[in-house]
Amino acid sequence: MDTTTRPPTGRSSRPIGADLLTRAHLVDATAPGMEGLALWLATRQLDITASIPHAEQDSPAAARLRTAGVKVAVGFDAEHVQADRTAVVWSGAATGPLPELDQAQAVGLPVLTRALALATLTREYGEPLVAVYGSHDTATAAAALAAVLDDGRTSWILTAPTHGGVPGQGINGRRLVVDLCPDAGTHEAASRSDLPHGPQPVHRATPTVALITGAAMNAPHFVDTLEALDAATTLARASATVVLPLWDKGAKIVHERLSDRPGPAVVTVGLEESADVWVLPPRWLGTDYLLTLHHRGERHQFTVPVAGRHHALAVCAGIATALVAGEDPQAVAQRAGGFRGAERSLAVLGAQAGVTVVDSRARHPREIAQDVTAARMLTEGSLVVVLEPDGVARTSAHAAEIGGALGDADHAVLLPVSTPLAEDAGPDPLEAVEQAAVHKLGQGAVHRIRLGPCEPAPEQRIFEMTAEGDLVLVVGTGQAERLGPRLLFHLAAPAVPIPQQL
Repeated sequence: MDTTTRPPTGRSSRPIGADLLTRAHLVDATAPGMEGLALWLATRQLDITASIPHAEQDSPAAARLRTAGVKVAVGFDAEHVQADRTAVVWSGAATGPLPELDQAQAVGLPVLTRALALATLTREYGEPLVAVYGSHDTATAAAALAAVLDDGRTSWILTAPTHGGVPGQGINGRRLVVDLCPDAGTHEAASRSDLPHGPQPVHRATPTVALITGAAMNAPHFVDTLEALDAATTLARASATVVLPLWDKGAKIVHERLSDRPGPAVVTVGLEESADVWVLPPRWLGTDYLLTLHHRGERHQFTVPVAGRHHALAVCAGIATALVAGEDPQAVAQRAGGFRGAERSLAVLGAQAGVTVVDSRARHPREIAQDVTAARMLTEGSLVVVLEPDGVARTSAHAAEIGGALGDADHAVLLPVSTPLAEDAGPDPLEAVEQAAVHKLGQGAVHRIRLGPCEPAPEQRIFEMTAEGDLVLVVGTGQAERLGPRLLFHLAAPAVPIPQQL
């Protein structure tokens, strides 16, 4: 097959295919989803350069990139993109001037979104490819799948690493596990209509085995459920084998769609005995879940130290996919016992003054609701949920659902919407979130944080509404990532002054 296309008139011809990412430059390489790709490329001994925000220059993610051999530049100056690069990869979101992308255009480099870069490399990956896809809710399943297949010869590109692990690893990989979920980062501004220029690959991923976790509306990625179903069905038909967890309504509809004509081998995972992989209801043991799966007439049991029934089911889907891929059940059981969940997916950060702080990366309203419900079961005290909604576009489209997702909390603390936009001319969608939350919890249970020089710091406000035995669940993927550790510090030393900003 010819894997090249002709660039627009006046552009230099660049290879499209196996060499496309061999000397790539990644813009904002510490962003969700981008770090895993950068680490996978770098650990395969490729010449990778990257740029990161000033705020991330001393972060653990930046340190991991440097250790892997990525040449890291701070800021997004045009000079970071050299003409010897084979392509420039970016998250797919633009909120202002992007000098690196402008420079890439000037020297005729292909400019790829993260999703397109992943599609290109997975389409051309010569070894077994195990992909996880869904409109949302893929992080735990993908991280679990990478963990239970980690035999020293498996590589992975993840949006969220296993707890204490890394999101990307390409060393000695004879097979690749990749999280293809489009929901890796906040996409606020309309895509730049003048990008990408230059030659573009037209490939789509063709997994050996694809796990599709679900399909539902998830603005701004999918404006309605039909669009999400179409995307999931397209990937399913391109796969040799597709694994569908029937506890998700969207996956069940994809299953029905695949029955109308010949296509991939379909394996169902479900809580009913009629499923190809029968999952018994997960049993909570206080600190772990006991998981029991029936596959091809054999019964397999796994004890996994994760919290939340929905995360336990995601692990079941990952384990089922590993079994379908032919992995030895005993090896899967041994590795599953060491899987402690995906990073920031109901992760206990610690406890101070009798108050436990738990971290969540949930974005979609269903993810938020599931994590809140699970956190409710982790404490006999009050549950305080601190929510930083993700993105103006998402929050505007899902405001009522997001507010309603807080229904199991005793108190809801709303932080400003996380967005890279400096200004937004539209109404603040947090108003609608607040109204929906008040409808569920009552006026006195919803607290809105306003940042400013005359306002108390969020940690102080949260501290004032907690008591010994309570649990604080911090939900968000922006500034909220740093709030949990700061809250623990404040709980330990409440008299110490703290900055007013997050």
